[in-house]
Amino acid sequence: MSKSENLRILGQYSARMAAGDYAAVYEVFAPDFFSHVTPRVSPEAVGTDIRVHEHRFWETAKAAFPDMQFDVHLVFEHDDLVVSNWTLIGTHTGAAYYGIPPSGKRVTINGTAILRFRDGKIVEHWGGPHCMNGVGLSPESLHSRSDVAESASAPIGV
Repeated sequence: MSKSENLRILGQYSARMAAGDYAAVYEVFAPDFFSHVTPRVSPEAVGTDIRVHEHRFWETAKAAFPDMQFDVHLVFEHDDLVVSNWTLIGTHTGAAYYGIPPSGKRVTINGTAILRFRDGKIVEHWGGPHCMNGVGLSPESLHSRSDVAESASAPIGV
């Protein structure tokens, strides 16, 4: 795939997920997709289809932050890699977010994704969120809660 094709695919993917079209994760991420985050935060999921965690992140975020806005601030490519820095902003007025009840507070989640493409599919990922201001989850609590760790490390794509 050309560089511009990878960016097009990633842009369409992000727009679909932000709009609630969660089938996009299963169309854009290869079945053998591997995230380098998984062994660190959810070792029991290594060797399984982890695309469900990406799906769960977006679905949970949309339910918790009904006014969610997803923005990409920086994107660059090198060969088959695309790197992006992203921010999710919303007000926690909807559902619980990984066990944290709605606070009514404005929430900012910022992260970076490094993605490897092969034949128009995302096959490999490094990265995750840097900060979750206003959420009520600390990095320590994320790693100690198996129900949160892998899913809260998304979104993988941007």
